[in-house]
Amino acid sequence: MSGRRGPGEPAGFEQYFTVFAGSSVEDVSYAKLFWSSASLNPPLESRLVSGDTRQRLRTAGGPQAQASAVHGLQTTDTRCEEFLHEAYLQQKVEEKQRYLEKAKKREELLALLQKQRADRIRKEKISQPYRPKNSMEAQRE
Repeated sequence: MSGRRGPGEPAGFEQYFTVFAGSSVEDVSYAKLFWSSASLNPPLESRLVSGDTRQRLRTAGGPQAQASAVHGLQTTDTRCEEFLHEAYLQQKVEEKQRYLEKAKKREELLALLQKQRADRIRKEKISQPYRPKNSMEAQRE
């Protein structure tokens, strides 16, 4: 790479460019289209805005579009309300079942305490004639 150029060699940086001097406008546009498609896009990570995501909100439609949107929301809302209502009823049934189980356990416990009390009274009646009498107990009777 010496400083000398041949008669057909372009000067300086012009050697890196393709010149379409004397070409038709159609050929120039095809060449531009080709070279723009052949260039590589930057990697997706280096872009500030991704091309596949929606950057703007949807525009408001006419009254018909709004009516259909509201209708769509109402069907979704009714389904959601039905689901929540069923969940609420199921929760109430489960809560009632827990309370019934607690009441049953309470009844069983009270029955056990009553039985133990009756056993204790029966045993005291059996052992009463064999007990020594205190002077205070004798005064009461």
